[in-house]
Amino acid sequence: MKLSPYYEVFKEEARTWEERLNRIKALFDVWIDVQRRWVYLEGIFSGSADIKALLPMETSRFQSISFEISTLMEKVSMSPMVLDVLNIPGVQRSLEQLADLLGKIQKALGEYLERERASFPRFYFVGNEDLLEIIGNSRSIPLLQKHFKKMFAGVSALLLNEDNNIILGITSREGEEVISFIFNYLALISLLNLWCLV
Repeated sequence: MKLSPYYEVFKEEARTWEERLNRIKALFDVWIDVQRRWVYLEGIFSGSADIKALLPMETSRFQSISFEISTLMEKVSMSPMVLDVLNIPGVQRSLEQLADLLGKIQKALGEYLERERASFPRFYFVGNEDLLEIIGNSRSIPLLQKHFKKMFAGVSALLLNEDNNIILGITSREGEEVISFIFNYLALISLLNLWCLV
């Protein structure tokens, strides 16, 4: 547009719109980052009581951030026009602060997962989402079965008792079974601690 010979006629209006559009783009870039991080962390901190218990400070921070995001989204819903959103006082700064806080929570979560991996190196064979699922469901042995293939070569599934709370043995992909490879009382403790003993 600037290359047009008629640009001089609407130069000021074009500059104003260019500035607005650049502000909208900057706002939406931060907004999308905040939403992406929040959705990822929301699934972690709202889904599992174990994660909440293991990371109480991060859970509290996340709940506070969720409240701030909800408050901001209520303001946005009252001003549904894109240009009106730009006029919400401090919206850009608020979103940047929320992105920074969510980044800190993600970093703390990553450090926690790295500590878990250091305590049990087999966790290096699974990704962050899988590890969070393992930790979050550590008391539900049937839910963890799909991760054993990734962590232990040759292990296809666990053999459990009727109540699914005691590990009786393991099964290979070929159908071989090893019965009573673990003492039954060990299944009553956290499965994470069990793996550290194996």
